[in-house]
Amino acid sequence: MSQLDPTFFNTNGSRKFTYAGFPDAKILESETSSKWVQHLLFGDYIAILDTEVVNDRVLVRSRNRTGWISIENIQKQRILEVNFVDIGQGDGCHMVTPDDKHYLIDAGKGDNMYRYLYWRFNLDKNTSLPMKFKAIVSHPDNDHYLGFADIFEEPAIKFDKIYHSGIVHRPVDNTKGWNTQLGKVDELSDGEKYLLSLELTDTAMKSILNDPQNSSGTGSQYPETMALSLSQQPQPTFEALNNGTGFLLGNGGDNELSLKVIAPIITQKDGKQALPFLKDNGKTKNGHSVLLMLKHKHLRVMLGGDINEEAGEYINHKLGANAKADLQADIAKACHHGSHLFSYEFLENINALGTVISSGDNENYSHPRPDTLGAIGKTGYSKKPLIFSTELARSNKDFSSATIPELVKKYQKWEEARTEYEDFKANLVDTPANQLVLEGLKEEMVKKYKEINSYLTRYGMISLRSDGEQMIVAQKLEKDGRGGKYDIYKFAFDAQEQRFVRK
Repeated sequence: MSQLDPTFFNTNGSRKFTYAGFPDAKILESETSSKWVQHLLFGDYIAILDTEVVNDRVLVRSRNRTGWISIENIQKQRILEVNFVDIGQGDGCHMVTPDDKHYLIDAGKGDNMYRYLYWRFNLDKNTSLPMKFKAIVSHPDNDHYLGFADIFEEPAIKFDKIYHSGIVHRPVDNTKGWNTQLGKVDELSDGEKYLLSLELTDTAMKSILNDPQNSSGTGSQYPETMALSLSQQPQPTFEALNNGTGFLLGNGGDNELSLKVIAPIITQKDGKQALPFLKDNGKTKNGHSVLLMLKHKHLRVMLGGDINEEAGEYINHKLGANAKADLQADIAKACHHGSHLFSYEFLENINALGTVISSGDNENYSHPRPDTLGAIGKTGYSKKPLIFSTELARSNKDFSSATIPELVKKYQKWEEARTEYEDFKANLVDTPANQLVLEGLKEEMVKKYKEINSYLTRYGMISLRSDGEQMIVAQKLEKDGRGGKYDIYKFAFDAQEQRFVRK
């Protein structure tokens, strides 16, 4: 029998592995069957169990399923992965580079990002992960940062860098010159108000986080949450991002992956580094969110926080004649969850083929707004620009009136299993027999918890995968179809148009 050519797989010690090819791949029941047992997306990791080729297939395992895969549907190269996690009202994104660097760009308000990480990395079994994460907190609004609380306290997940906008929401303290909850705001020589308290260094940020006065009272939630990361050893380094940062990854070359910081755009005024005060605290911290351009060969993806109308106009003005070249993207994460507070000209410069909106049901903003959806479509690239929504992708059978009681039951069963485990552990008489019982109770508790996580992470997530030449954007179907589990949109770079287009 023939053996799989080494150009199809990687080897690490005794481990052999490969990745799903474009646009997707099926694991089949047997070497001759047409029945699939698992549906994989472009770039999914696949363990090769045997390199013997039978009927142009090899035996593999991926996503907890074992079966056979056609060798024409696998590839040796790893690709870029950007997962827009459904965290409800707010933003949360997990980016994995082809060389296995992991970035969390915001984490929402609740625990959905933590549940996603728990599910993805099997944190019930893995007490330590081999890589360190980098966090990017786009701005201090709690539907972007509060979800980091559970993540910072998870022993298996370590961070070496925490990037932020330089704006720190903190308690007012007039003795320090902090006349607002964003710090010092003052009118300068041009008669305009500016935010002057920009915490740009690790030392400045940790000085605020280590001061107990900033972790209690009104305005303390952001420093209190960020301070949870300081219990990690070694502590992560804090770094403010702005237009002076340049590239976090690469340098923008055509054949590499790069991550460039576009905003906040700091101005020099009266010898001070400052940001324009945009009418009030909320507009200022939202508007001066971190704005990133992710580039992978030909692909351009814009990632931003809650940039509003005032900030969009400011960014356009500061970028000037370069605005379209700097902002144009193939895929864009919609700023501010599809809010009506946007600059039309800013959207025109982005000119995205596809836009991802992250929003939730339990909110009083009616996001995404109808006028925003219309503007995104009108300013988008091609006759049929695409809009993806985590909220709409989540509207499926698992969250219908018929099955919500089933999910409630899963929560109840998990609570019962947890209570039984904790009660037994608290009154444990240490014998070998009791240790076995305790281990069994723990396994049952973890099993119930993972069932909930699976419900909350499989649906709603919008997944982007690309090698820089081809790309998919996928979301899970409400019900498995003959063709698979996912609704997959395929794209490829068009040399004539110099843009990604639908395939």
